[in-house]
Amino acid sequence: MFLKMYDICGLDSRHDIIMRIICIEEAPAMFKTYTIAQIRDTEQRSVACGVSLAQLMDNAGRALARCALDMNPAQPVIVVCGAGNNGGDGYVCAAELRRLGLDARVWGIHRDRLIDDSLVGAAAKAYEETGGVIQPLVEGTDAFGSCGLIIDAVFGTGLSRPVSGVYAHAIRLTRQSGARVLSCDVPSGIDADTGCVMGEAVRADVTLMLGLAKPACHLNDYFGDARLADIGIPEAAVAGL
Repeated sequence: MFLKMYDICGLDSRHDIIMRIICIEEAPAMFKTYTIAQIRDTEQRSVACGVSLAQLMDNAGRALARCALDMNPAQPVIVVCGAGNNGGDGYVCAAELRRLGLDARVWGIHRDRLIDDSLVGAAAKAYEETGGVIQPLVEGTDAFGSCGLIIDAVFGTGLSRPVSGVYAHAIRLTRQSGARVLSCDVPSGIDADTGCVMGEAVRADVTLMLGLAKPACHLNDYFGDARLADIGIPEAAVAGL
């Protein structure tokens, strides 16, 4: 197992944090994992410790951007964003990549349903304020176009039923693209607790788990090169779990 350090302080003075991204492909058994229920509990504990969900999302998206850069992708980079918090991480990532000078393009599911002052809506709006355009992803979308990397930010730990409709279509398009895939937290379509494929699933080249490792990373090979990013969850929020 080896450790990669990403100091992002120089990228944005608003954040005084060192992102740690740990590759666990060689020794995954060394990582403690946390169930979805424990992760939800940790998020609320983090808020009680003074770390907002917005801050965690911002840290997560920026860590995802650093991981994407580490993959040295050809451009453009396509970010596929769902309508939940995983999609919010993707919007933050895309905005960060654009600020760093990369050609990051977003395909978004149900952007029109997002409220601008919601957590995910604010992240989507911030991406648009960088000059980025959100292409609506619908079931009639036939391809993402040529790209060097697809960042899968459709589903994370919130998936609780088989994937269908436009979400299943987004996963199929990702699989059919032939591009390398970086998944955000959990490959879309994988149950984070059990590792089961929920109808359709992305098979990632790299998965960056955010904050805490998920049980599924030990249970199938859909994660590819599994990595873990420190997104600023306080130690007190994890204590006793």
